Amino acid sequence: MNTAWINFLHAQSPAVAEFNPENTGWLALSNRASIRVSGSDAADFLQAMLTQEILALTPSHAARSALCNAKGRMLTTLLIHPKHTEQGSEYHLTVPQDLRVDLLKTLKLYVLRRRVMLELVEDWGFIGILNPHHTLLLAVGIDAEPAETLAQPQLNNGLIATWEHHAATPRLSLQGPLSALMAVGQQIASPRNVWVAPAVWDCAEIQDGIPEIHPGTCLHFVPQWVNLDFLNAVSFNKGCYPGQEIIARLHYLGKSNRRMIMGRITHSAPLQPGTLIHVQNTPDTEAGEIVRSAPCESGNESDQLFLAVIRLNHAHDALTVAQHPCVLYPSPFVEADPVQTH
Repeated sequence: MNTAWINFLHAQSPAVAEFNPENTGWLALSNRASIRVSGSDAADFLQAMLTQEILALTPSHAARSALCNAKGRMLTTLLIHPKHTEQGSEYHLTVPQDLRVDLLKTLKLYVLRRRVMLELVEDWGFIGILNPHHTLLLAVGIDAEPAETLAQPQLNNGLIATWEHHAATPRLSLQGPLSALMAVGQQIASPRNVWVAPAVWDCAEIQDGIPEIHPGTCLHFVPQWVNLDFLNAVSFNKGCYPGQEIIARLHYLGKSNRRMIMGRITHSAPLQPGTLIHVQNTPDTEAGEIVRSAPCESGNESDQLFLAVIRLNHAHDALTVAQHPCVLYPSPFVEADPVQTH
């Protein structure tokens, strides 16, 4: 990692864990990595690998997607960032930092004779900005906040900007070469803009229902279980890709018996991805699995928000995680609201 970038991050004030959404906060998104896909066959290669309709994408918008195995189980979720260069189209795939090496190896297995280059972009970083004000946007090079989620305003300094917000706090991510990112970060850093803890960003993503896959949940879920079909991350009109037959069959011929639902628990630490959820009265009965979690902004450090894949026939049961009772929030995937006091 670039030493100047590390020193820049260390120079920021102590991170704030409780963030007022009326303020502007920012942070380094160190849990992200970038895989660059380039070459004349890059679009066709990704079209044949990912759940998204790659050939319809343009640099004006990013898109969510997933990489699956032949059984339809996800190796990862990711953001796709199309980009035009002097050499043609290329794509930056934003993937979890802790899966980046394995994902690169998996993708390379499918290149075969295609004219595609795949590489981990090492001199590359990410910044997240919550509730950016107009002055900050102008400093970054953005005229105004767009209406569309995942819009990508075009910047002139090699950086990629993406509006990632859905219903919760407006969120803008910036990524690019560390030297350019640090120059922008020096403009952002001011008493008006609060340096926040990663949990603040995680909490906003959880409220927006954004899943993440980590080593503890790799190959555990099909896309519909984590609601990727409702996040426009799955195309049911495109040709084959790994797992396409199973994913399409669930969409056209069945109804998913599991869905991702947000919940809350009082627990001393964030729950690890893959932690099982059980029915309280029959503790041997598995009801679901934690996808991700983060401390919420209630003022109680033990309160955790989480996203979990829940077996819908247990959505009304009293549930526990690590022997602690938890609460599920109302969900459009449950016919009647889950019980609110467990």
